Amino acid sequence: MNKIIYLLLMSLFFSCVKMDEKESSSLIKNSQSENIAFIIDLKVNSNTNEDFNLFINEITKTVAENEDFCLEYAYYVSDDKSSVTLYEKYIDSKSAVTHGQNFIKGVFFERFFNLFTLEKFIVTGSATKEFKDFASENGFVIDYRESVDGFVRL
Repeated sequence: MNKIIYLLLMSLFFSCVKMDEKESSSLIKNSQSENIAFIIDLKVNSNTNEDFNLFINEITKTVAENEDFCLEYAYYVSDDKSSVTLYEKYIDSKSAVTHGQNFIKGVFFERFFNLFTLEKFIVTGSATKEFKDFASENGFVIDYRESVDGFVRL
């Protein structure tokens, strides 16, 4: 009986050690991640002829189906439906540039700005010079924010 209790205690101990090792190895400093995220505050235009829900569904489906490098893509709407925060997260700056190129050349660009007015565009993460040049050349005024602390769970 003592051997069974000893074996149970040892297996419990080793399973806890493995769990701790796994948990610590699944975190990296946020500043070490190449992920880049957009936090875009938008005002819904009152004079738009665009159907809000239809547009959101169509563009979200298109991004999901065609941009596997997009980690997150979500619209958050205020109670009165007058303000929207668009949150986008990409694996790296190169992917964010590709998304931007797709957006500018695609069918949603004019519709997007018919529906929304851009209020604030924040980019978090380590945006590369290539990304910053692309954004500037295409008229996007961006507030860049670098990580000072935090983590990414892998």
